[in-house]
Order: sequence, then structure tokens, then C-alpha cells
Amino acid sequence: MVDLHCHILPGIDDGAQTVEESIELLSAHRKQRIRSVVFTPHFNFERTDIKTFCNRREKSLELLSASQEFIDLDIQVKSGAEVYFSVRLNEEELDPLCIEGTNYILIELPVTARPYGLTHTLRALLNRGYIPILAHVERYPYLAEDPTVLYELVMQGCLAQVNTGAILKDNERTAMAMKYLRWELAQLISSDTHSMTKRPPNIKQAMSVVENKLGGQYIRWLDKNSEDVFNGRYIDLPVVKKPKKFFGVWR
Repeated sequence: MVDLHCHILPGIDDGAQTVEESIELLSAHRKQRIRSVVFTPHFNFERTDIKTFCNRREKSLELLSASQEFIDLDIQVKSGAEVYFSVRLNEEELDPLCIEGTNYILIELPVTARPYGLTHTLRALLNRGYIPILAHVERYPYLAEDPTVLYELVMQGCLAQVNTGAILKDNERTAMAMKYLRWELAQLISSDTHSMTKRPPNIKQAMSVVENKLGGQYIRWLDKNSEDVFNGRYIDLPVVKKPKKFFGVWR
């Protein structure tokens, strides 16, 4: 399996702080049959520039790669970023922020309110040849209140990812994550791992829950989607139905 979203690189954001922590997290991944990982440290245009960020990311990766324990794990890794949404996305050369060797870019949206220029900015990215992956879509209340917004973004060509942690809990986010998966408005599951206590590696457990609810064929579809993204292949999305509201409930 593949993890497309995690914060395992040491000392670069609010995820792993040391090489030892990184090794512990990657070892837990390996025990769950995760063979490919994309490192996606946080990037925010308001806090740094792309060149500075990439230099820090490279140094962190070099530090981890020098560890014999890392080499022994035999995990295929790529660099990427979790890019906080900004209208500046269309002013910059974004290749260094994409998942390495692909045109997929992981984008985090604001939690509190729908950002200005959301549809226009993402459409412009698509027109430039980038494919936005919307991170942990179950978190955004403005999408839960009106899932047709996510539907329109996916129909334009964006992808959507849900966190394993949301699937394994039992709350409103869990309900929305499962709805997005069932509706096929979310096509990817990732761990968003930060530490062994805060969003730990738990893809295997989450996949088991999804398999019990949606079936093995669905799991194989999710696995293939993640592999295709990792390898830079195009995902041919299914035609999905637009969510509709019946008696106050989105179905």
C-alpha cells in the first residue's frame, strides 16, 4: 500500500522531530505493508518561500536517508508538500511542491470558512496541468454543509483525500468521510501521520473498516488510485451522482 500524506520527515514541521521518531513511524508503516510513502511537510506562502522550504526539506531527507535503519526498511519514498491554499498558487512555479515526478499537488484548505477564489484558483491550476489533491476533506464544515461544492471540484478534475483517523473514530467527521468514500467523491485514503500518539500510522486498520462497509473491490480501487498517484499516472475517475438533500440529510 501507499501513503500519500504524512509528516514523517524529521524536524521540519509539527510531525516527527528526530530521525529516531521518523524511523519509528516508518517501521510502523512497514509492519502494515506500506511500501511507498510521500513525505508532505506543511508549506505556507505566508511563512516561507518555495526555495527555502525545498532546501529545508532536502536537508531533512538527507539526514533521514543517511540512517542505516532507514535503508534497512526498504521503503520507497518521494518528496512532496501539504500546501496551504492561497490565491498565490497561480503566481508561482509549483513543480517543486508536487509529489516528486508527478503533477499531483496536495492542498490543504482553511477549516473555518470557504476561502476566497477556491473554485477559480483550482480551475486555473488544472488548466496549468496540475492536479490538486484536497487534503482531509472531511474536516471542512463548508463542504459538509454543501457537498455539491466538493462534487463540482471533483467533476473539474480535482481529487479528494480522507484521513484514516477520521474513519477509525465515531463522530461527524467519520460520517462525512464515509459518505465521501461511498459517493466516490473521495478517491484516496492517507494517514496524515504526525507521531505515534497524534495521528499514528493506521492505514491497515482504516482499510479494514472501509472493506467491511464498502467491500473488497472498493479497497482495491483505493489502493490502485494511491499507486497511480505515486507513480504519476492519470486516474480515470468514475461518473458520480451529484449529492442531493432529502429531509435535511445529504444522500
